[in-house]
Amino acid sequence: MFKITEITNLAKKEMLRNNAITLEQNEELKRVNHELDKFVYSASHDLSAPLKSIAGLIQITKMESPPTVVNQYLDLMHKSVSKLETFIQDIVNYSRNSRMPIKHEKIDVSSLVKSIWEDHLYYTKQQSKIELQLEDHLSSFYSDETRLRIIFNNLLSNAIKFHLEEERERPYVKVVAQEHDRAYVFEVVDNGRGMNAEIRDNIFKMFFRGSPSIPGSGLGLYILKESVEKLNGVVGVESEVDKGSSFKIRIPKRLKEWSNERLN
Repeated sequence: MFKITEITNLAKKEMLRNNAITLEQNEELKRVNHELDKFVYSASHDLSAPLKSIAGLIQITKMESPPTVVNQYLDLMHKSVSKLETFIQDIVNYSRNSRMPIKHEKIDVSSLVKSIWEDHLYYTKQQSKIELQLEDHLSSFYSDETRLRIIFNNLLSNAIKFHLEEERERPYVKVVAQEHDRAYVFEVVDNGRGMNAEIRDNIFKMFFRGSPSIPGSGLGLYILKESVEKLNGVVGVESEVDKGSSFKIRIPKRLKEWSNERLN
């Protein structure tokens, strides 16, 4: 009788555990489906708007003859194309981060950062304005290069877009890479516009945009956070208006090590 009762209790415990796992999985599925619906709705709008803008500008350009006016319309077309290209790249990054298995490969952080930096400066024509300060203290670093590229691409892009135009001091972006006992720590600091607490608390949300006047999809920092979490890492930010921002990312040396430790 005792054995039967014991077996029954064990079966009940196992059933409760399975139910809890199922409920947790259902909640995660609901969250993913909600984000997917939101993503598709916003993506369809953000993809069609620049195309409609380009089509309209082409029609207007056909009716104009002075070269200066035509050039103005061509500049507007170029901006629409750039916006569309950025958004498509964000979609690709989102897809890659969701589907791709994690790779473990040796990465030259300095070369990676410099490559991304040069690409951004070429397209934004800011070569002489913003200084890159790079401190790479890593003797060797192994991680997922695709996801690390997504992370640095978004941080450097934002630092360039949100630099201050005033001649207060020369704009700079400082990237520091360090090795701790169990983790690699990366910090990206700038002396740009900064942000208030309300914006700072929402910047990692899907489609959140801190400034309507600055082009962007509102996906970049959301994808950045997702990429960091794929590597069991954590990301944090400190910022002050007109003083700049500091993003700190901590990635464990072994993926199964801590994922919830605080940044320090």
